[in-house]
Amino acid sequence: MSDSARSRLILPGVVSAAALMLLTSCSADPSETVEEAAGALASAVSSGDFSALSFESGDPETMAAAVENLHAPLEDLAPDVEVGEIVLDEPPEDSPRPVTATVPLQHSWDLEELGVDGEAWTYETSAQLVYDEETETWAVEAEPAIVLPDYTGGESIALATTAADRGRIMDDDGRAMVYNRDVVRLGIDKSQLAQDGEPADEDTLRSSAEALAELVGISVDPYVQSVLGGGELAFVEAITLRRSEDEVTADDVDAIPGALAIDDQMSLADSRDFAPLLLGRVGPVTAEALEADPGLSVGDTIGTSGIQASYEETLRGAPGLAIQKDGETLYSVEAADGGDVETTMVPRLQNLAQDIVDDQDTAGAVVAIRPSDGGVLAAASHDPQEGFVEIATQSSYAPGSTFKVVSSLAMLRDGLTPDSTVTCSNQTTVHGQSFGNYTGFPSEYLGEIPFRDAVAVSCNTVFADAYDDVTSEEVHQAAVDLGITEETNLGVPARMGSVPQDSELNLHASNLFGQGVVEASTLGMATVAASIAAGGTVSPHLVVPSDESESQASGLSEEEAEDLRTLMTDTVNFGSLESLVEVPGEPVYAKTGTAEAGEGDDSYAHTWVIAMQGDLAVAIFLQEGEFGGSTNGPLLQEFLEGASAIL
Repeated sequence: MSDSARSRLILPGVVSAAALMLLTSCSADPSETVEEAAGALASAVSSGDFSALSFESGDPETMAAAVENLHAPLEDLAPDVEVGEIVLDEPPEDSPRPVTATVPLQHSWDLEELGVDGEAWTYETSAQLVYDEETETWAVEAEPAIVLPDYTGGESIALATTAADRGRIMDDDGRAMVYNRDVVRLGIDKSQLAQDGEPADEDTLRSSAEALAELVGISVDPYVQSVLGGGELAFVEAITLRRSEDEVTADDVDAIPGALAIDDQMSLADSRDFAPLLLGRVGPVTAEALEADPGLSVGDTIGTSGIQASYEETLRGAPGLAIQKDGETLYSVEAADGGDVETTMVPRLQNLAQDIVDDQDTAGAVVAIRPSDGGVLAAASHDPQEGFVEIATQSSYAPGSTFKVVSSLAMLRDGLTPDSTVTCSNQTTVHGQSFGNYTGFPSEYLGEIPFRDAVAVSCNTVFADAYDDVTSEEVHQAAVDLGITEETNLGVPARMGSVPQDSELNLHASNLFGQGVVEASTLGMATVAASIAAGGTVSPHLVVPSDESESQASGLSEEEAEDLRTLMTDTVNFGSLESLVEVPGEPVYAKTGTAEAGEGDDSYAHTWVIAMQGDLAVAIFLQEGEFGGSTNGPLLQEFLEGASAIL
């Protein structure tokens, strides 16, 4: 460069990337227009639209194709391109050389849409602009290397992702209950059934789909429709089996035309019936999930229920990613494995509870809670007609006489004590409705008796007659103070129950002994027992909270809890659960319940029992039984004896 030539740095100002414009100017001073020209170039490199630029060399079609070749494999992601410090080269006035500008371009790709949060792929390229004094126009020396270093525009660009290992779901002892296990995905591979490049005919697809569905024991018609409706060469999954499950052999699969077994891994528990609705399932990502979360891709698996869904963000982790050019890695991010979710579940206790409800010929549930911290140790549900339905934590029913411990708290607050004298009549009438005791009620307890005896023998009329002494608002508050609240902290969707505040007269009287319109889930009634055992309001949780949140003030005092324990003592001493006296360990406090359901010839009874022993509270519900004592009592004894050996 001669002594009279000048080279100047020009710091770029703010140029709107949305406004592509011709690299022209109405000023004869190129230094005043170069920023605008550089900004238009940066916008074109980002968008791939070079139609508004003037070219010193190269052409807009070649440049647009180079950008498309780069963007398409990256799911049409586009970078932000900013202009760096422009170097303006102005030759002497008598020089034939034009004014030129070296324009640094800083590229930044936000990878959030590719599922990588907080990371950006950045690099810098450089472009040359040439100024034509006659037309007062800046033109670009265009080459694909402006878009990506050492890029010719035709290389193979690829986005390679590696899945993160899904986090585990841990038990109360910190051992993994749910983690990635070897599985086999079974389905029909329609490409195997294609003939001479033509897709398989409907009869062939139907025959293979029916045979596979019958082999693996799934509903035939829905699977057939899935196979018929899938892509012409698609693999249509039927079921995923643990590698340890041997009910289907390789020979069985090979015998079905088009059937294919694919080895894979999936986050699973030990067995299909181990708390499936609480722990949850994982499955293929849905269209709705893809729309809601740009980090997901077709083929990903996500939590679809239970803890797997509620804690998807924690468990999933972040995928690894590599951007490659002709196999060379230009940028990469390592996969970040998902985090573990800690729970309070005790697997052996969960299996015991599940075995108990599985053995019943009616729907039922068992929930066990540790009163000292509110941890849910087990929550098992089963319905012989429907299979796995979440009865334990999401279904509520009339709680029958187990609700009398809730009403008792309201009555104690109204002035009664366990030793207060109350009147147990055989029949009473409230607002024209007659209420009586159960068939076979022991006559020796009719008349004036201690309140604790009325609870032990479950005198309905004592509670119905209290309708004028305690209000429905007071009963509602008693239920809240014993843990039956609208908001739950279980870690998965849950329902505790419903205790209206506006019931009056005979409806309120019915509520007081667990009929009427009050409802509770098995979880809700187990929480009532846990609160009484703990001497304060318990908020149950299955998933251990990740932060040290402040505990809410208890609405239940230790003195009130002690009175309630006294009221529950004699159910075991001489009431409907005398057999529990023989259960080893600390004293058992309990209350049974039977709630009428159905109408007329279709009437039946829900049966209940709640209990606590040491640092264990439990509720057992059966949708249809005889009485809480005779039907649920033996199940409670089995559970407590088993729990004693486990805990």
